[in-house]
Amino acid sequence: MDPVRRGERGDQKTWQWLMVLTAQRGLCVYCGRSAATTIDHEDPIVEQGADVWWNFVPACGDCNRWKHGRTARVWVRDMDLQHRYPELKFTKRAMRPEVYAGITRRVERVQREIADADRREWFELHYGDERHRNKSELFKILERCKKELRSYPHYPWRTPKVGKSRSRCTRLICCGYQHPNAEFLVAILEPEERAALRRAAFNERLYEGEVLGRIIREYLACKRRELDDEAA
Repeated sequence: MDPVRRGERGDQKTWQWLMVLTAQRGLCVYCGRSAATTIDHEDPIVEQGADVWWNFVPACGDCNRWKHGRTARVWVRDMDLQHRYPELKFTKRAMRPEVYAGITRRVERVQREIADADRREWFELHYGDERHRNKSELFKILERCKKELRSYPHYPWRTPKVGKSRSRCTRLICCGYQHPNAEFLVAILEPEERAALRRAAFNERLYEGEVLGRIIREYLACKRRELDDEAA
């Protein structure tokens, strides 16, 4: 994976934006409450911070501006000093200690999440062809991506692969239909039955096709037993 060169700041690819903005459950890593809408360089560019994915964290616009060219540790230190010695004005705005106390821990956690090689591969393979010209187009793609992720019982990049390919995703939960043994079957179900199937697959952390395959195998085994009993 090629890093984003320093001269291309702000020109990160769409899938890289999605990879960062969906981390931390799509919330700002700093306040932990607002939706992440911007990419922040945790080690600031003005301090020679790298302009590559491993230095990116998801942030809301307000916190991004508030942090203003500081590392998370320096920002937390300033807010703690402001809380202890408000008359010295270490920072223009205050944050509650119970919020800023967790910032460095959240940053470390989200950086590990973004550094997950399987996760990065999934975003590149699923959204590598997406392009956005402005924030409005980006947010539309982001909402589509979030909707897709919500449709899975667990993160798709944590499921096994059904094949080896560097150009397309082969994860079972999202691309299991590409398995060589996969069959396209049309099940006649009432809406509530389809919802029940989805819940069952979710609860067992399975791809719906795996559940259907299990049901079909049980049906065939039952029929074989019936035929054996008749033959006897």
